[in-house]
Parts: sequence; C-alpha cells; structure tokens
Amino acid sequence: MDPSSVLESATGIIAIVMIFGLPVVAILATMAIVLVAVRHRSRERMKMIEQGILPPPSKRTRSGNFYGLLITGAVMFAFGIGMFLLSILSDEGEMEPALIFGTIGLALLGCFVFIRANKRKKEQLAAAEPLPPAGLDH
Repeated sequence: MDPSSVLESATGIIAIVMIFGLPVVAILATMAIVLVAVRHRSRERMKMIEQGILPPPSKRTRSGNFYGLLITGAVMFAFGIGMFLLSILSDEGEMEPALIFGTIGLALLGCFVFIRANKRKKEQLAAAEPLPPAGLDH
C-alpha cells in the first residue's frame, strides 16, 4: 500500500473533521463554561442563604435597556442606504442586498420605538396607580 494513496483517501475525512470539529468543540466548551459558572453561582448563593445573608436579586429581574436595537438598526439602515446609493451609481444596478439590509435596519428601529413606547406607557401607568393604604392586609 502506497502512503500517498492512504493520505488521499483520508483527505475527505480530515477536511470534514476540520470543518465541523472546531465548531462542535467550541460549542461544547462554551456549554461547559456556562455550566461551571452557573453551578459556582448557585453554590455561592446557597452558602449566603445558609449564613443568613440575603443574596442580591438575580440579573433577570432587572429591566434592561434596548439601545442595542437602536444602534444596530441605525447601522444596518445606514449600510443599506450606502449599498443602495452604490448600486445606483454603479452600472450593475443590483439592489437586493441594499433592500435586505435597509429593511432589517428599519425593522430593528421599529422594534426599538415599539419597546420604548411600551416601556414609557408601563411607567406612566405605574406612576398613576394609587398605592394601597398602609396597614391594611387583604
């Protein structure tokens, strides 16, 4: 058996392993890191509870801001407009990528406006809602 023929027959397998192996290993490593971090955080919280200390609230209970949508939407929309202007100025005239990026950018900007309006509405309703009298248990 010739060594070069063995190498040629294994080239496809090696290519497949190299293409799919790295992402699989990266995903498994990420999952392991997240699992270790969650387990460590859980143990810390349990130790605090055992010592009688009230642990700080979870990050999930805090309300986040959605300015990432605004920034991403603005960048995508500007990129779409730039591609659109480039397609107008060039001889090819292909506008599909410009439309894709432009509509995605508009959708992200619309999401930001919608979420911000709902957040403001909830804040106004919470501020307008009267507090129950103190000392009355229902």
